Amino acid sequence: MASQPELIALTPRGSSIHKLESGGYKACDQEHHCHFTNSLYRAEEVVREMEQGYGYPYATSFHEITH
Repeated sequence: MASQPELIALTPRGSSIHKLESGGYKACDQEHHCHFTNSLYRAEEVVREMEQGYGYPYATSFHEITH
């Protein structure tokens, strides 16, 4: 029987980081769109990018492109 991933962090916006039994990490947004990574540092970056928009150099957090 497989065990549940261990919850490492839960943000006020509903994003979460779970430690997987395999040693990796799962970073999910509030809508349960998840990314898998081998490092906790990268999982934290993924959550930050999901919540704040693109990371540097794309830090404008634009929502729509208009012409």
